[in-house]
Amino acid sequence: MKRYLLIALLTAGLVSAQKEISDLEVKYMYSTAKDTTHAGEKMTEVMVLDFNSKASVYYSEAFLERRKAIENQLAIAKNSGQIADIDARKMVRPKIDYSVYKNNGKAWVTSRIGSNLYTFEGDSQKWKTDYADEKIIIGYPCKKATTTFNKRMYTAWYTKEVPISEGPYRFKGLPGLILEIEDASGYDHFTAVSIEKKKTEIVPLQKGIAVSRSEYVKKREEFKNDPYPGKPMDLNRRNQLESFKKKFNNTLER
Repeated sequence: MKRYLLIALLTAGLVSAQKEISDLEVKYMYSTAKDTTHAGEKMTEVMVLDFNSKASVYYSEAFLERRKAIENQLAIAKNSGQIADIDARKMVRPKIDYSVYKNNGKAWVTSRIGSNLYTFEGDSQKWKTDYADEKIIIGYPCKKATTTFNKRMYTAWYTKEVPISEGPYRFKGLPGLILEIEDASGYDHFTAVSIEKKKTEIVPLQKGIAVSRSEYVKKREEFKNDPYPGKPMDLNRRNQLESFKKKFNNTLER
């Protein structure tokens, strides 16, 4: 299996230069504590990373499944000449709606705040790799590395048997694929559950209003404090909002 994957990587140069086509697909189980005061209560989501040696796209499996279901219903309606009958309640609902597109060493995150999508470019990470620690993840020998990302310390495990500098979310920059990464408090944990050869076009799945990362964080906090600007808010609604903010206090972008 591993030899087969390496052969796929070596033949990546034969792919047309006009489009970026993935060589491999990794699925990660992502768990996150939305409320750090109850860190044992985790939300989980299957996340997907399609990548080659130059580019990647990272997204929720449920997000893409929902999008494809909507596109299928629209296509059926168009072919029949009828109005699309889309019942979103019957479709899978993703818990993670952001996506990450990386190309030539740069990474762009597209995420929703209220009814608007925003896209910002994120910085790369600096890693410490002088560790002797090793472990096996889904059959691949992995080495340890650490980094500070948005004021939190993360420990990653990467494999040189897939010699491409990639990983989940914005994480990359190691001499191999990141198969597991977790912050020191255990609030966010990504671990690979499968790797397979897959040919799919690598393109941004969403495009939002271009902002800097600091502008994105500012807009997110402004929305949390006042989701309906210009509209009066009674005391009961304000108390509900404050309770919500306290429960959902963990985010990768801080």
